[in-house]
Amino acid sequence: MKKRMLSGLLAALMLFTAAAVNEGVSAEQKNEGITVEQAQQAAFQAVFPENTSQQAAQDAMERAARVFEMQLPQLGYAGSTVTQQGDTLLVSLPAGADAAGLLDALNAYTGLTFADESGRVWLGSAADYGAARVVTEDVEDAVLGALQAPLVQVELTEQGARALAEASEAGGRLLVTLGGEPLGEIPGGARIETDCWNIAAGLSESDAAALAARVNAGALPVPFRLIEQAEDTAQTPAVPAEPVFDDMSGHWAEQALQAGVQMGLLKGIDGRLLPNNTLKRAEAVTMLVRALGATEQANLSGLTRVTGEQWYAPELAKGIYLGLIDADDSRDFDAAATRGEAFVLLSRAFVFARAADETNALAGFTDTAAMSVEQKQAAAALAVAGIINGSTASTLSPDAPLTRAEFVTMLTRVVRTNIDEGGDMERLAGGALLFAPETTLADSTVDGDLVFPVSAAKATLDSTNVPGRVVVKGAADFSLTASGETAIGVLALDPAGSATVKLKKDAAAHTLLIAGQGGKVSFSGEAANIEITASGREIDLGGMKADTLTVTGSGNRITLDGTVSTLLVAGRGTVVDGHGKADAVDIRAIDCKVGVKANSMVENIDSGLAGVGIEFGVPNKVLPGGALNTLVRFTGVDEPRTVRAVWYQDGAPIPDCANDAFVITPDKTSYHTTYFTFTKDMKPSVTMGFQLLYENPSTGRTEEVFREITVPIENYSDDWYYQRSAERVLGLVSSTYRGNFAAAYAINNDYQPYEKEIWVNAKGYSSKTEYLVWINRAYQHVNVFTGSKGNWKLDRSFLVGTGAMSSPTPVGVTTVSYKSAAGWTTGSYTVRPVVGFYPGTGYAFHSRLCYPGTDREYDFSSGYPVSHGCVRMKKPDIQWIYDTIPVGTTVVIH
Repeated sequence: MKKRMLSGLLAALMLFTAAAVNEGVSAEQKNEGITVEQAQQAAFQAVFPENTSQQAAQDAMERAARVFEMQLPQLGYAGSTVTQQGDTLLVSLPAGADAAGLLDALNAYTGLTFADESGRVWLGSAADYGAARVVTEDVEDAVLGALQAPLVQVELTEQGARALAEASEAGGRLLVTLGGEPLGEIPGGARIETDCWNIAAGLSESDAAALAARVNAGALPVPFRLIEQAEDTAQTPAVPAEPVFDDMSGHWAEQALQAGVQMGLLKGIDGRLLPNNTLKRAEAVTMLVRALGATEQANLSGLTRVTGEQWYAPELAKGIYLGLIDADDSRDFDAAATRGEAFVLLSRAFVFARAADETNALAGFTDTAAMSVEQKQAAAALAVAGIINGSTASTLSPDAPLTRAEFVTMLTRVVRTNIDEGGDMERLAGGALLFAPETTLADSTVDGDLVFPVSAAKATLDSTNVPGRVVVKGAADFSLTASGETAIGVLALDPAGSATVKLKKDAAAHTLLIAGQGGKVSFSGEAANIEITASGREIDLGGMKADTLTVTGSGNRITLDGTVSTLLVAGRGTVVDGHGKADAVDIRAIDCKVGVKANSMVENIDSGLAGVGIEFGVPNKVLPGGALNTLVRFTGVDEPRTVRAVWYQDGAPIPDCANDAFVITPDKTSYHTTYFTFTKDMKPSVTMGFQLLYENPSTGRTEEVFREITVPIENYSDDWYYQRSAERVLGLVSSTYRGNFAAAYAINNDYQPYEKEIWVNAKGYSSKTEYLVWINRAYQHVNVFTGSKGNWKLDRSFLVGTGAMSSPTPVGVTTVSYKSAAGWTTGSYTVRPVVGFYPGTGYAFHSRLCYPGTDREYDFSSGYPVSHGCVRMKKPDIQWIYDTIPVGTTVVIH
């Protein structure tokens, strides 16, 4: 048995290090496993291709669970447990472990592969390999001599051994990688026939064992994503209340779902919560209005896709009243909510969005460019507060849908319980909704947010420390009085009506945030920062002191009787008067009036797109069959601005070619490639356009710059179209062989690729799979197409030998009926593999004739009729047909 050593092995490249995914996890946690006190549970959900069968999905999940179980110890998570739940794997990890980083490592791991320099993978699937084992005795290699133990020996299956033999015989060198990292290479040119190979490079026993474990683990069969992660068990009750719904028990989000049920957010249907169902927009709004106890309903007439008859119509009316959705929202509320939309809803419901730009918190995510400004601000605020995670370490997936369980998990990270009048105030930890009309807290420290919803009217805090947030949302008339050494991190006010806040001596808030629309808010006391994102409110800031006062909402009338160091007015139509004083005033919006005393006052009105121009870079014309590459650059840009950029073609916006977060700078460019379907009567030119839209914060107006350019299109000649006409090609194609029984005839006279595509599409052939196979007898080729009826594209073409003149392959339309890896063996030949067509007959694709019981060919006939009716193919070609073409694929013989 010949054995081959892979040279150039580097242990540092061979193994993923635990440090790559275990940053911040203690040595004790790595070496001693996971204890109950240390554990957290991460939920990883499989991402299956569309139309995956139930059996295929189950097989993939079982394989994925084994991969997780075998890979985790190698990544420093010895003692982790893996539990399958439908399409989700629940993994116990140490508290603080980087679950997103772990998933990135597992998704990126590609297993053991042998590929040539063109990138073709010859060995790479689980079907190619048996077990990898550590060999502890030296091995004498017939080619490379003595190999010193310990080394790793990997078994090859019959399929893997055949692939390695063919790959090594094909010519070029083979590059061997594990998890994408190079292990070494095998020179080409000499056929290697072996049922195993050795890997050796002076490995230690531990490295050899680790390498064998990585090979045996293999790669994930499908990618996975991190869904909302459960809280640490150290911070969550270990024994939740008995579940009410059958599909809640054992779910990865069971504790969040239990809290959602107890808080009245989830009602369920027929005894089920449907936690894995995709969350609809209407459901998200409904949960939030239930959380806040809304009863008042606004007018629904502006919701163009809501008739008022839907079950959720009253909930949407409450959502408008609370400001969760806009009164003119045109979205379909029966459709799935995206993660980005969920971020906005949570931010509006619990008053997270700040006047200050916090979007630098999203710098680690690579998929935020297309998010709206409000989505970015909401996501940043929620991420800073620890309410949301990325779907991976580097992706936020704002356009992806989310499940009911994921949304409830986010929501219950803000508030975990309801406390009604007379309720147990010891349950405040982790965030609470305080529904009592009057609430008093004294001499306490609150771990979590206090949210005063619609029913709340009065709150008294005495020597109470709330490092997090105190939120007033939706109340009609609310008052808050704080005394003693009360300290509040963020005091967020968004009443539906009015609110009065008095922070007496020694009481203070770090940040006062006033949001929402309409109504009066009065504040007296001390706050380091005051942020006003509200619009159209009357705001009384009397007897107060602050370092900064920032106004980004529009149309507010503010009475300032206290003192601030810096007053920033960025909301148009703002009026600030009173007897107060500001050290410095910065006005950045139009129609603003500031009447308070100030040591300095400046205006920084945004000039917008004034003077901005668009220049095109295009060729003189589009050549026949060509594409148009259009470049735009910008002139007159005085400073970077975030705009909406839209590409146009022939006067209409191009679908999916708009960017709501396009930043124009003096050196910024945008590039678009336009592809054409050339027809005889196509338009002789194309007009490209580019539009910039800017919502000027200083003026509140939308500014536009738009420019177009027309480029001529040179078409093909009339003769070119004639050569490609279906009428000509249908008359051209024949099923009769008229050659000289030399392969050169078939090679030199075969139909052109475009003629083959025209012919199969003009004939109207269809297939139950994405493939169509045409055996052309005239020029002895098997042509494989991908696509569908009327849109078949030639994928590849193989030179073959069909039935001899005395035993021709019968013409007609049939299907691939079976596959056999073992093939057929007689006393005079072996052919394998075999792929049958014409069900119930012996007609098939198979290899050329080999010596009995071997894969060594002795009859190399190809390119002319030679067989008893089957289709003889070269070994790599029939192997591709066997591996790729599904049973049921249409086969045309003509």
